[in-house]
Amino acid sequence: MTVTSPTTPLSRAESNALVLLTLSQVVLFLIPLIVLGKAIGWPASLRLPASDALPLIAAKAIFVQIGYWGYMLTAVAMVPFVVALRRYACAHGAAGLLNDTMAAFGVAAAVLKTLGIVRWLIAMPSLASLYVDTPDPTFRAVIEVSYVTINNYSGGVGELLGVQLLSGLWLVLLGLLFSRIGLRRNGIASVLLGIGFTVTALRTLVPQLDLLNAIVPPLALVWLTVLAVVFLRRA
Repeated sequence: MTVTSPTTPLSRAESNALVLLTLSQVVLFLIPLIVLGKAIGWPASLRLPASDALPLIAAKAIFVQIGYWGYMLTAVAMVPFVVALRRYACAHGAAGLLNDTMAAFGVAAAVLKTLGIVRWLIAMPSLASLYVDTPDPTFRAVIEVSYVTINNYSGGVGELLGVQLLSGLWLVLLGLLFSRIGLRRNGIASVLLGIGFTVTALRTLVPQLDLLNAIVPPLALVWLTVLAVVFLRRA
């Protein structure tokens, strides 16, 4: 239950910071989308077999670093973004359990996303370099197994739990919160988007749900852009 209590209005600096943090999620995500998309065909490259992915990562090492640094900054910047959303809700009379739970899920999602992305800055480039530098087929087979194992585990932590499950639940809670502070349309959009992300996490049970990966992220960018405009107008 949301508790309505006397509130302290947002300052001009807080309002501006919220708009910038919202837009930063869009701008920072465009870095991996553009850089990695052009260099290695990301995110489709995540599904390449190790024998194809490792040489590609080694050949485009600098672009992989740039792209994934941008992606990691998106996850890191999500923490102050979530905190700012919590402050915004408090300023509009929605302090309480729902607001605190929303913030907790959002921060948890950001942390798990960051942990999943780090593998592309350290482990994967190292494996790729070793793979192209050795002619030994046995050693290459070991590297391929290591690549698949790390990718499956870290991908499960970062993508399955962080990007999809916890982010989906965070968006649903945020949508409910928006509906209570007069942002009904944004709230409905947030809930639907959150359901989309959460359902995608069930792809381990229903592989066909993986198709949502091509639909939900672009919708999230549109949602964030619209949200930044709403915050700016309400400021």
